[in-house]
Amino acid sequence: MSPNNKELDRPPESDKIDPIVTEETSPNGVKSSGRRKLTRLGILGAPVVLTLSSRSVLAGQCLSNMLSGNLSDPNRDSRCSKGWSPGGWGQPGGNISSYTTLGAWTAIGFSYGTFDSTLPGCSSNGSASQADCYKGGSKISSIPGVLNPDGVSSTKRLAKVLNEPYNYQNTRHLICAYFNAKLGELSGSSFHYILTVQQVLDLANGTLVPPGGLSINAFLTTTWQ
Repeated sequence: MSPNNKELDRPPESDKIDPIVTEETSPNGVKSSGRRKLTRLGILGAPVVLTLSSRSVLAGQCLSNMLSGNLSDPNRDSRCSKGWSPGGWGQPGGNISSYTTLGAWTAIGFSYGTFDSTLPGCSSNGSASQADCYKGGSKISSIPGVLNPDGVSSTKRLAKVLNEPYNYQNTRHLICAYFNAKLGELSGSSFHYILTVQQVLDLANGTLVPPGGLSINAFLTTTWQ
């Protein structure tokens, strides 16, 4: 992924949240409702704050790490890993986990598209790493409808959506999270995304509420490398 994509996927300043209080455990192991402390979870420059009330809405494989403030070191127990950004999934010349980007798309049941050297500017060396040199591939119609809150045309390529950082931000974020979650649930995978596929769908339909008062997009951005 190019530096420009990293810059575009970085959460805006307005999404930064100050620390919130969580319940503190007393020396004898009993949680005290009267004693509280500040906890901060810093990721990509934007702290995500989680209260104990999040326990009821964020259930899954990485909940304990998230609540204990260890997401900045998600591999601490070899269960939690931050995923790849829309730019990462969108650039055909990169790598996703142990796959090439194109291989990762195939592994989770999607197609990035087919390289076409006859497209403008695509006959030179290195053009296979350019997103504009591909055509076809999986379209919006191939993902659950709940992941498309922006109403993107069903015929638009998924790769195209991921490579348009100024458009379709809600759909773009959810597609990326869905891809990361699908990759994390592959049989035998050593990569464990912070969210499950079902949690991504629940975020999209409103069943799951992002922690700390964050918007869905701001929260999902914190789950990317």
